Amino acid sequence: MKKEIFFLGFVWYFCVVGGYDRGIEEIYYWREVNYENLPLKDDTYIGPYPYHIPINNNVLGIAYHAQSGLMVTSVARLRPGVPSAINAFCVADYDQGTSPHLWGFPDYEKNTLKEEFYAGGDQSRKLNKQDKYSENYYNHYQDKYYNDFSIISSYHPIVDDRCNRLFALDTGVLRYGPNGPIYYVQNPSLIVFELPPHGCDTRYFPLSRRVEFPNHLWEDPIGFLYIALDYQPKGSCDDLFLYITNVFDARVIVYDYKRGDFWYFADPSFRPYMAEAYMVFNKNFEYYFPIAVTNLALGWQDKDGDRNAYYGPEASFAEYVVSTKLLKNSKKAPYKYKPGEFELIGYSGCRSQTCRQFFDLSSGVLFFAEIQSNRVRCWNTQLPLNPDTIGVVMESDVLQYVSEIFVDPEGFLWFHSCQLPLLFHSEIPLDITKKTSRSFRVRATDAIKGTVCDLSNKYYRSEFEFPYNNGTIEYL
Repeated sequence: MKKEIFFLGFVWYFCVVGGYDRGIEEIYYWREVNYENLPLKDDTYIGPYPYHIPINNNVLGIAYHAQSGLMVTSVARLRPGVPSAINAFCVADYDQGTSPHLWGFPDYEKNTLKEEFYAGGDQSRKLNKQDKYSENYYNHYQDKYYNDFSIISSYHPIVDDRCNRLFALDTGVLRYGPNGPIYYVQNPSLIVFELPPHGCDTRYFPLSRRVEFPNHLWEDPIGFLYIALDYQPKGSCDDLFLYITNVFDARVIVYDYKRGDFWYFADPSFRPYMAEAYMVFNKNFEYYFPIAVTNLALGWQDKDGDRNAYYGPEASFAEYVVSTKLLKNSKKAPYKYKPGEFELIGYSGCRSQTCRQFFDLSSGVLFFAEIQSNRVRCWNTQLPLNPDTIGVVMESDVLQYVSEIFVDPEGFLWFHSCQLPLLFHSEIPLDITKKTSRSFRVRATDAIKGTVCDLSNKYYRSEFEFPYNNGTIEYL
C-alpha cells in the first residue's frame, strides 16, 4: 500500500510539472557556440588540431555575478578545437531567448593553447611529483603577481558575490574523447580573479591568486570539478575555507585561503556505488561510469561558524552530511575522524543520481540536478530524506544533462543543461543544428511552490521507506 501511494504521488508530480511551468524561463540557449573576435582563424593549427572546431564546443558551466551583470561560462576542452575554456558575456547585451556570443575570460591570451603543449605526443608531459609540490607547500608558491600560466581546461567557475571574485579550477589536462589522447600540460590549479563592478565595460579582471595543488593531494587531475566557499563569521575576504571535490580520486580537498594550507579527506561515503554507476543518458546511449562525490552544498551557519555540508557521490542514490567543523580541522585529515561523523541521511529514489547540489539559504531547501532522469528536484532539509519528501521543480526532455544549479543574490534559481556525457563518454558528433545547451531561471520561491519542499503548504507525508540493497552498500 505504501509503495502504491508513493507511485501515485510520483505520477501526480510528473503531470503537474512536466514542461515549463512554475514561472520557469529559458533565458539563453546555444546551438553552435559563437565567440567574439577570435584572435586566430578557425583552420589555424595548434599542434595537431585546428584552433576552432565548432561541433566540439558546448557550454558546460555558468556563473552569474549580479553586481556587474557578468555571466561567466565554461566550454570544456573534452574534444579538440575549443579556442577558449573560460568565457563571459554581459547579460545587458542580450535579450531572453537569445544565444549570447562569448569572449575569453579574462582574455583570449590566457585561454589560447600553445604548440608546445602537444610536443612529443600524448602522455609525453605527464607530471612528475617534484619536491616543490610535496606536503611542504606554502604561500611562496601562491604569489598573486605570478602570471606565467595558461588556462588549460576548466569546468565550473564559481562566482563569489560576497567579495566579488571568480574562483576556477584548472585541471591542467587536455583529454580528448573517451579513447583519445591525454596531454598533461601543467599541474592542476586554483585560479582567482577580481570581478570589478564595471567589468562589463572595461573587460579587465585582475588576477588575485593562482596556486597549484600539491601533488600528494591528487592522483587524477581531470576529476577536479566544483568548489564550495565557506566564509567565517565576521571575517575578511581572506577568512575563507574552500571545499574542492575530485570525482575520480573520491576526495574532498580543503584549502585554508588565509593561511595557504591544504589537506584532504577520503571517507568511504565519497566513493561511488557499484549498482548506480550504470547510467542511461537521454535514452540514446548507455555507459558505466563510477563517479564519486561531485560537490558539497553548504547549509546555514551556526553561532560558531560551522555548517552542515551535504553531499552524495554522483553514482549513488544516497545523501550524506558532515559538519564543516570537522572539515576545517586539518588534524583530523585524512582519516583521523570518528565513525559516523560522515553521516548517511537517506536515499533519494531510483534514477536520482545527482551531479550538482545547491543549498538555498533563504528557505533551507536543497536543489538537486539529476543526471539521467531529466529532472531538477528539491528537498527541504528540515524534513527526513526519502522519495516522499523530495519534490520536482522541473521534469522535461529538454533537460539533457543539468550540469549547473545555483541561487543568485536576487533570489533566482538558475540551472543549465548541456551535452557533457555525449562529449565525455562517446564519439558521437555534437548536432549543432539543434539546441545543445540551455540556461533556465525561476524564482526560488516559485520553484518550490506547491511541492513538499514548501513547508507553508499542508501535504501528506507517508512513512514509505526506500528499500536499498537489503540495507547493504557496495563500494567500488
